[in-house]
Amino acid sequence: MFCPYHGYYRGDRCPECGRRGMKLMDDEEAEALSRRMVAALRHVPERYGIQLDEHGFVSVKELTRAIRRKRGFRWVREVHVVAIAMTDERGRYELREGKIRATYGHTLEVDLSDLPAEAPEKLYFPCTPEEAEFLLEMGIRPSDRSWVHLSSSKQKAREAAMARGIAEPVILEVDARRALEDGVFIRKAGREVYIAKEVPPQYVRVSE
Repeated sequence: MFCPYHGYYRGDRCPECGRRGMKLMDDEEAEALSRRMVAALRHVPERYGIQLDEHGFVSVKELTRAIRRKRGFRWVREVHVVAIAMTDERGRYELREGKIRATYGHTLEVDLSDLPAEAPEKLYFPCTPEEAEFLLEMGIRPSDRSWVHLSSSKQKAREAAMARGIAEPVILEVDARRALEDGVFIRKAGREVYIAKEVPPQYVRVSE
């Protein structure tokens, strides 16, 4: 939805003024477009005929054209891509000077060093009981993704565990503030997500 006074939003009414805005997509269309954007910006840009720059950016115009070439997506315009990016609940996208990128979740190599170098005092990482002993000894390193993904709260870490199919996770606590001060690469990548190249074991313990 789009409010002429407060911009893009999700839901029936603008959360700022309560007015009904202009409908851009229904829920099904928004979900389908979001999945295409995730694939193009995080995983397989080559399947969309686009090339990301070293920081993972591509122009909104180019991404829109690429998605429009897919069957069933002729309706997509730049305004739809921007709306998805600006209203994403997890803050997975960044718009900058007519370009767009995903800020985390990549399975391809991108340079995300220009994200904000900041972190709260503690961050959290879920794992299985079998993984915990190894990670406490060796530190946390990327597995199926290019980066370690850390959560801002235990609850968000538990939600990440559920997404990975871990029914009874061990939540590891990262001394993020000290790690960042010591030069460990940590960046704020989403509303609740932080990324790291790796987290050495001296900053990791089991959360109480």
